[in-house]
Amino acid sequence: MKWIRVVAITGCDSGLGWALAARLAREGLVTVAGMYKGTNTEASKALRALCAHPHILDVTRPESIANFYDYVKCLLEKNPNYRLYALINNAGVMTIADYEVQPPEIFENTINVNLMGPMRMVSTFLPELRKNASEGFKPRIINVASHCGLQPLPGFAPYSGSKAGLLAWTRALRLEHFGTGLSVAAFIPGGFVSISNLMANQKSQEEIILKHLNNEQKPIYETKIKTLNNYLCPNVQAPSFDAMKDENLIETFMKAVLSENPKLQYKVESWRYKFYYTLFKIPFPEIVHLWLIKKFLRFPV
Repeated sequence: MKWIRVVAITGCDSGLGWALAARLAREGLVTVAGMYKGTNTEASKALRALCAHPHILDVTRPESIANFYDYVKCLLEKNPNYRLYALINNAGVMTIADYEVQPPEIFENTINVNLMGPMRMVSTFLPELRKNASEGFKPRIINVASHCGLQPLPGFAPYSGSKAGLLAWTRALRLEHFGTGLSVAAFIPGGFVSISNLMANQKSQEEIILKHLNNEQKPIYETKIKTLNNYLCPNVQAPSFDAMKDENLIETFMKAVLSENPKLQYKVESWRYKFYYTLFKIPFPEIVHLWLIKKFLRFPV
């Protein structure tokens, strides 16, 4: 029997997730795309037109994950030649602000989506993936990480922590399943904030952060927060769901999906990222590292 590969991917409402789901569907894989905003959006309709299967998914809610998994299982049961081939954890959120001023509702959500979300998804899908691995199908888990997980940055503390944790967990999971036929890999894309919804809530979260400041914090942070967001927010307006056009990025991702024996990491870097992240590895004094980071970020404060 010729097996048909089924892929489940999270965070497909826009940007990277939508582009990856679209490419998977065009490649002929049965693609179940997790849509946080539901299945009546233009992004969902466009994926459906490519024969993908959009399905509502909130990776912070176990019942939503269970419903998503039930949909995948139903597809598998209705089609005996379908096999679950890959779980791709792409959903992510990011808020740029000093850690001290982020209220728990913001930094806990960052960890909840970026790290706990993939953990919940893997716990749910792992038995089916492991079963297929034992049958020689070579399934895989791909976690979308970040350069911020490799080099923590000021203003990105919860996000960096969540992505560093994701990379460490990916490595541990890969070792736990070494030799079983189930592969685990990390995909590290470059910066693409302007064509994704990763920071879609940056402006609304500014209001939450400002209200959360106490009298001691206000003179320290209030002007800094407003200045930073006046700089950032014009660059993070909601783009079209299909704005991601970086073929090199998508092709690198497809190597992780289609490779017979996936590597631990697949990384995409512009020359600027490669230059600075090479410098970050050199054991300069901390003050030099901080200067390099400021040059890299180019923030106004």
